[in-house]
Amino acid sequence: VMGRALVGRLLLSLEQKGVTILTQTSVVKIDGGADGVTAVTLAAGGTRRSVRVRGGLVLASGGFTRHPELRKTMLPGVDIAWCPGAPGHTGQAHDLARSLGARYGDKALSPSFWAPVSIRKRPDGSTAVWPHFVMDRAKPGMITVNKAGRRFLNESTSYHLFGIGMQEANRQVPSVPAYLVCDAEALRKYGIGMVRPRERRLAPYLADGYLTCGDTLEQLAQTLGIDAAGLKDSVARINAYSETGVDPDFQRGGTAYQRYNGDATWTGKNPNIGPLAKPPYYAVRLYPGDIGAATGFVTDEHSRVLDGTGQAIAGLYAVGADAHSGRGGVYTAPGI
Repeated sequence: VMGRALVGRLLLSLEQKGVTILTQTSVVKIDGGADGVTAVTLAAGGTRRSVRVRGGLVLASGGFTRHPELRKTMLPGVDIAWCPGAPGHTGQAHDLARSLGARYGDKALSPSFWAPVSIRKRPDGSTAVWPHFVMDRAKPGMITVNKAGRRFLNESTSYHLFGIGMQEANRQVPSVPAYLVCDAEALRKYGIGMVRPRERRLAPYLADGYLTCGDTLEQLAQTLGIDAAGLKDSVARINAYSETGVDPDFQRGGTAYQRYNGDATWTGKNPNIGPLAKPPYYAVRLYPGDIGAATGFVTDEHSRVLDGTGQAIAGLYAVGADAHSGRGGVYTAPGI
């Protein structure tokens, strides 16, 4: 469940230790000089307070990805509506750190980590951005196609490479949004996005357009506005590959990682490949969502933030998405 239990237990530990936790509070000023960081000014509602810094100030504000200007520079063309990150991390702390001389790292595969996401309006009017990590797209009976109705990547690859692949493919053929397509049997067994496995009430998802249905592949393609011939050919090819267990187009299910994210109970030859054979057919739209910053402040081995000369800024530390990725923006395993 994406770490929620861990977060809850850590929160409880802090409370038990007597740590003061302030919510709806922002840092509006960091005082620093020759001796480093000395104080921060906090704002909550109409109240401001100054807090003295004794041991140091740790930046753990969630990264740059919701900073309006930094986003335009580092993630051009990526709509902020596709970001599943919490709305509260605005990047404001980054402006304050940069004013003290903090600098960003400049070597990474990508400025962000990625995942394909689908988007749905909640009943209260807010927007849910759902990352498709491992629960659906790698399973048998699922394929991802572009506007031409064609597969264009390995659906079982890591969510990071999937998001990068969408953007690269989009430069050649419209692939944003892409379309995650499945048949009725795959929908029942695995669900798709926010539609849970064995969900019997599909009407709400169909009514608000999150889920699209077609009695035939042609009907589904027409409703989605994609090429029907391309979709039919893509389905025919994957159905044939399900017989052999080999995907000569994109090598789906070719690694232990990919097979692990397939269906271990699948009786076919490849746990990631199965036919789309049982109508009706369903689809959700996918977008490349930035799930966390890879580009962050350069730090030393003690997590101290470095300035442009490579010197540590006394009293200023960065962790998590605020620190430059030690993996250079490369996905190495779950839990990055």
